[in-house]
Amino acid sequence: MASESLPVTRKEREFFAREKLILTQARRLLIEKGFQAWNMDQLAEAVEYSKGTLYQHFTSKEDLVLGVATDSLKTRADWFEKASKFKGTTRERSRAIGFACCEFAEKCPDYFHIEMMLKSASFWEKASEKRRLAHAFQSARCWRLLNNIVVEAMALGDLPRDGHTPEQATFALVSVTVGSHVMSQEPQILVQAGITNPMKAVRLNQDMVCDGLGWKPLMKDFDYSETDRRIVKEVFPDAVNWLNG
Repeated sequence: MASESLPVTRKEREFFAREKLILTQARRLLIEKGFQAWNMDQLAEAVEYSKGTLYQHFTSKEDLVLGVATDSLKTRADWFEKASKFKGTTRERSRAIGFACCEFAEKCPDYFHIEMMLKSASFWEKASEKRRLAHAFQSARCWRLLNNIVVEAMALGDLPRDGHTPEQATFALVSVTVGSHVMSQEPQILVQAGITNPMKAVRLNQDMVCDGLGWKPLMKDFDYSETDRRIVKEVFPDAVNWLNG
């Protein structure tokens, strides 16, 4: 599926602007009330359009929430792409993508909660094929950007194969990252684990996976604090806010 084309005609621009407004207000309701405590009537009132107009854009409430998630996921993929161009070793570039993921979690804290809802088959089935394809496209962008670096790392000898494929290594990194972000939203678990800086914990988990895979240079052999300073300066200047939290 190709990326969405930009609106050309006045009617298309108006449709696009209205959809953006609907997504913005739906995201606000999700953050404030959760999924169950609001309905399409409330959203229609918030955007000052009829409920029928909402259904011209989205086939159901689930379809709309998937649209919200996909809108956020596109931002995540865009930041991954930006991070992938960081100048450094393959592990430093993967670290930059890990940085992008934490920056995204800081700026879009609702995303991982919504993403967990999407895992429900009943939720997914109520969304339109158009929305499912759009979400899959942005998800594939995120995967591909990291996997390309893993493939390059194995080709250069930075990352030993040791019986696993690039896809398996990518899966390990993605799994621990997403799982860490989800777990970091549970205050009781953070207290039990003695974690006061969730983002630092997420990045430590990423480092442990990379070291476990043998991705050179290992943490004991390289000062990644300097890499972090460069990532902040060159790619994500706002990250200093959570990095020092």
